[in-house]
Amino acid sequence: MDKKLQKFLDENKVKYEVVEHKKVYTAFNEAETQHLNVKEVAKAVLVKTDSGYGLVVVPAAKYVDFAKVKKALKAKKVSMAKEEDIAKVLKTKIGLIHPFGNLYGLPVLLDNALTKPDKIVASAGSYTESLELKPKDFVRAAAPATGSFSK
Repeated sequence: MDKKLQKFLDENKVKYEVVEHKKVYTAFNEAETQHLNVKEVAKAVLVKTDSGYGLVVVPAAKYVDFAKVKKALKAKKVSMAKEEDIAKVLKTKIGLIHPFGNLYGLPVLLDNALTKPDKIVASAGSYTESLELKPKDFVRAAAPATGSFSK
């Protein structure tokens, strides 16, 4: 698990469980590997805007709705960040993005669909570990803007 993330969660008294699994590279693979409902698995996507970056958290089986993200971030242009952006901004690789964008000073947008399940599962900043936590605890710790950001 990402050490900075673990320290943040512990300091903010977030109840979470670290789940170990075989190596996966996408949130969808994570759901398949662990036999999870794809509606509970969070996919964190770094987006690039004309004024910076943001992190959009959507269900694993959905896609980011860039038109809605553009409106929420009050941006003129929004696109998926490139691999080099992920390395530069988040100091990590594709597939290792955890949903706590606030640790990087980024705005976080959380799709409403992920506020409904009893638990959500997200990357722990590792190809072999995931975080399991309650949506309300994620919202309290990450302070995301919520809305419809997927399709």
